Amino acid sequence: MELNTIDYRITFFVKDQGLPPQVASQLTRLAKKFKSLVYIDNITQNRSTNAESSLGLLQVGLCPGDFCQLITVGMDAEWANFVLTDLLSSTFDFVASDKLCDFSETITNTYPQLTPQCEVDFHYVKAQAVLSKFEILKGLSQLIYPKESDELLLALIKREERSSTAMAKQIALPHVISPYVEKPTIAIIRSDYPVDWASKMGDVNVIIALVLPEKPTKEMIMAATYLTRSLLSEDFSQRLVHTRQPKGLQALILYAMCQLL
Repeated sequence: MELNTIDYRITFFVKDQGLPPQVASQLTRLAKKFKSLVYIDNITQNRSTNAESSLGLLQVGLCPGDFCQLITVGMDAEWANFVLTDLLSSTFDFVASDKLCDFSETITNTYPQLTPQCEVDFHYVKAQAVLSKFEILKGLSQLIYPKESDELLLALIKREERSSTAMAKQIALPHVISPYVEKPTIAIIRSDYPVDWASKMGDVNVIIALVLPEKPTKEMIMAATYLTRSLLSEDFSQRLVHTRQPKGLQALILYAMCQLL
């Protein structure tokens, strides 16, 4: 899907009862009424299915604890998302939806499944104008450590001079080790406007800065490694690109830092 495709997502965990047959039947029936495509992406099992298919809903798994997204794409996607949110809100444990979209400082306290083996600081901002690569890096530095943002900016620029940090289609991961953080720190700038990242992969829209302390623990290194390896997966990287809610994006990244997807 292109970035400008009409796309609405509900990010959730499957509860102990899974997907009850009665709810599955209602979901299939409602999905057929919309012009938009409605499908479920089981991130844990790496399976997806069209919600119109009863057999597909069985095959996609939806076991207790699975981390998933329900996605609506098309002309009436917003209305489909609204109706299905109402249907499924008591069946699944919603992490992010259009009603639960704001970035959360306490998300790891609420969802143990999103808690890496080390503490992680998180920052997020949506770009409100066309920005250059330098302006993005400067903004990331200010989010992470305002007091010494120039020093951190210089480190990020030097890293980019070695090679572009574009990791996947539409995603860049500028990353450095710095004395200005005590724990792994992530800052995200999302832009609806393409940013030239000097890469053969093309422009980027989601820029994720990852900064580790000078002496990272084994747990910190593992969390960072899980994330960087997950970004090499096209499926995972495109989930990040198309998940517009800050809280949903935050949940996806934290989940990736807990295990290799």
